[in-house]
Amino acid sequence: MQNSMLSIAAALALLVLSGCSTPVYENQYAVSEGWRIGKVTKLVTAEEFLQTGSPRCQGMEIRPNDRFAFIQRQVTRARGHFAKVDPGTGIAVGDEVYFNAWKCDQPPIVPKAPRGAKAGQTP
Repeated sequence: MQNSMLSIAAALALLVLSGCSTPVYENQYAVSEGWRIGKVTKLVTAEEFLQTGSPRCQGMEIRPNDRFAFIQRQVTRARGHFAKVDPGTGIAVGDEVYFNAWKCDQPPIVPKAPRGAKAGQTP
């Protein structure tokens, strides 16, 4: 009886622990916090970005020298996002990058994703 209770408790503990885990890219970009992998489809200046009239992130501070990456990711259909890009990152059109789909105040640097990165894997 004691062993079966212990087995049930252990099974429940494992179930709870596995239910609380979330896929994480490179041990720092949690899917549950909005991080995704996408492909840069276009790089534009702040002026070009403002001309698009994007309704998201109205309060985001945009300086004249800022650059933006338009990012596309595939889910059930293609979805587009944008992120500020630090000029020193070397990000180019076609690069796979990490971006936060939920936060306007995400880091301005869009880190490069290793080729073939998938949720829950580390390089």
